[in-house]
Amino acid sequence: MVFEWEGVWKIISDFVLYFSFFYPILYIKGFVINNRAFKIFTIYLVSIAIIQFSQTYVVKVLRYDSNIFLSHYYLIVQFLLLSLFYKELLRHKWIYTVTLLVLLFVAYQLVSTPSMIDHYNPIGITITQIILVGYSIMYFYKSLSGHRQFLIVNIGIFFYLLASTLIFASGNLVFNLNFSKEVSNTLGKANDLLYLVFQILILAEWWKNYSFPKIKS
Repeated sequence: MVFEWEGVWKIISDFVLYFSFFYPILYIKGFVINNRAFKIFTIYLVSIAIIQFSQTYVVKVLRYDSNIFLSHYYLIVQFLLLSLFYKELLRHKWIYTVTLLVLLFVAYQLVSTPSMIDHYNPIGITITQIILVGYSIMYFYKSLSGHRQFLIVNIGIFFYLLASTLIFASGNLVFNLNFSKEVSNTLGKANDLLYLVFQILILAEWWKNYSFPKIKS
């Protein structure tokens, strides 16, 4: 009997999609009472869930041949909101400047090469995710002095974005804008698996630090 890997990948992909709607609800419950970093991270979770739903909707309902064009929204939203998230955690105002410059670069890519909308943007993906990994490393260092908020999420961001960047950049893919369908599918499967681990850590963060009301002494 041949083990059907395609069935396994479909289950993982579906679980990632449905799970992405579950844990934002948990975070939304604490939106009002928690700090700005919590609020920004909650908005990030909701925004990514909407994009992930849209990626499925345009293929399965609207019958588009590809949903790759939505990856540009994913890239921009992820970088913008996680940059703001780390600005709150690290308290460095220069993060605003870096965020603006990188977003202007990504916008320039799309304006100067309109055909890119139908392809992955591996250069943009690599640059934005490496910067976010850098912020994550900086927060690991800061956590040594006692800053522990969102430490579990920070671990997830570090490993997910680092591994995702290596996948997209491996084999000089970063210089190739014309991925074949097979390569795109493989990248998507690997990314789903990585994101599932990230989702578990997001849920672990909520369970450990936000699932029970804080008792004031």
